[in-house]
Amino acid sequence: MIITFTDYLLRNNIVAIALFLPALLIVASLFYITRWPSPRPVQSRRADRFRASKVPTHLDTIVIGSGSGGSAAANLLAQSGQRVLVLEQHSVTGGCTHSFREEGCEWDTGLHYVSKAMSDPTKRAGAIMSFMSRDKQVWTPFPSEAPYDEIVFPKDDFVQDGAPNEWSHKFFDGTSRTVDSVVGSIVDPANKELKKRVNTFLDICLDVHYGFVALGISRLLPRWMQFLVRDKVEKLYKYAELTVRDAQHAVLSLGYSADDLIKNCPKAPEGDEADPTIRRLKAVLTHPIGDYAVQPKEATFAAHGVTAAHYFNGGAYTVGATQNISTRLTSMVRSFGGEALIDATVTSIIIEDGRAVGVRVSNTDELEECSSDEDLANVPCVEIRANNIVCATSVYNLYHKFLPQDLPTVQKFHDPTQRTVRQSNGHVFLFCKLRGDAEEIGLPNHNLWYFNGYDLDSAFDKYFENPTEHRPPTVYIGFPCSKDQAWKKRFPGISNCILISDGLYEWFEKWADKPVRNRGEDYLEFKDKLTKHLMDIHGKS
Repeated sequence: MIITFTDYLLRNNIVAIALFLPALLIVASLFYITRWPSPRPVQSRRADRFRASKVPTHLDTIVIGSGSGGSAAANLLAQSGQRVLVLEQHSVTGGCTHSFREEGCEWDTGLHYVSKAMSDPTKRAGAIMSFMSRDKQVWTPFPSEAPYDEIVFPKDDFVQDGAPNEWSHKFFDGTSRTVDSVVGSIVDPANKELKKRVNTFLDICLDVHYGFVALGISRLLPRWMQFLVRDKVEKLYKYAELTVRDAQHAVLSLGYSADDLIKNCPKAPEGDEADPTIRRLKAVLTHPIGDYAVQPKEATFAAHGVTAAHYFNGGAYTVGATQNISTRLTSMVRSFGGEALIDATVTSIIIEDGRAVGVRVSNTDELEECSSDEDLANVPCVEIRANNIVCATSVYNLYHKFLPQDLPTVQKFHDPTQRTVRQSNGHVFLFCKLRGDAEEIGLPNHNLWYFNGYDLDSAFDKYFENPTEHRPPTVYIGFPCSKDQAWKKRFPGISNCILISDGLYEWFEKWADKPVRNRGEDYLEFKDKLTKHLMDIHGKS
């Protein structure tokens, strides 16, 4: 989500606008005229493999990781005049925005849709993406008359008398349309109170969004101006302390307002929801749980609220491969004297006098060929120095892999009495190639989600305990071929589908030291069982 001052100030402080924004505009204009580097020609090409000889000299900043955050940070730093080096351990840049081709077809791996604002250069997200890509990155908004997401459930007869018993629930651009759609598929039309509660719940999600806007602004304001955003930030922190399950119980079951929720959110009772209508509302309004992938009883409401609000105005998808995003963003780095290199594994960050001053890098392929500690010790390691180091590969990697473990700040991070951080859940992907054009075989141009019942916490618990016997609690079903306007020209007569379910690293940990594509029959058998679940869901959805 891209943030600006206007999101907060326009809603909350007219006096601040009158005093602060004109001054900010003058300062920004003077900086742009006198300091901002002039545009340079950009040749779009993919990153080269890491070699020490390809590292530029006199670096200002090293960015570790080329995902969305890393590519954007490197791009903006380069355009502000810095010489930047991007290091990516994978064979392509992009992180979750990268795509791949196999057997004459293409699939995205992580970017399946974005906010509709990304497709509009007059909106914040679209304007910044347009700036970073020099207008090369184009998006197609999902049609307004159609939903951007649709959730399907297995048949369930536990329903309130007189209430609809629909198995499909659709989300449209505009919260009022979504409320009408969701309530209309679940609630007895005579029950006006539940519609009011649904509106309250979505309004609170929007309040979380503006809390993150205020948090972003707080990082830019001097201390003496922090009062402008303090209330919003403090409110966000309180939302972050709540789980999705508890917040839904308070608002949907008990009718709490936003103020009530902040003051005293009760803990949701154990077990499944007894009221059939509220049970359904809770499950449907857990959407978009698949985008942050943590079950309701453990997920922070801050993550849920900001993710839900991100799509309130609809969705959009790329024109062309999602891989183009990072290629275009990192090509800009190269045009300003920097470089982006793949197959580059950062093994550690160099700390001197309490400050990060460089990184140690080895060739990823050479590391993967090692079969012993002795082999690893013989892999060449290159030290690269820069004024600034940006880690864009997660806080977990930063504190567990890159920083020296004897640093006080690292030891404090690991102290369970100070902080508890663990890696998030993973995902299981199934990539399908289909014969025929999307229109011919009737594929939707929006995303489908499969939820395995209306008691999601129970569905998660059963699946995590025994993934081969139980279906996944949530499954994303996407068709890039029907969302990408350029697909039919690029892949005539072929369609694709991606199914993504939840997964745990622990399931695969015993094969961690086995080579890729040669992990044994038991590994293949386990994968086949997970695949069967996804194929069954695909066939029935």
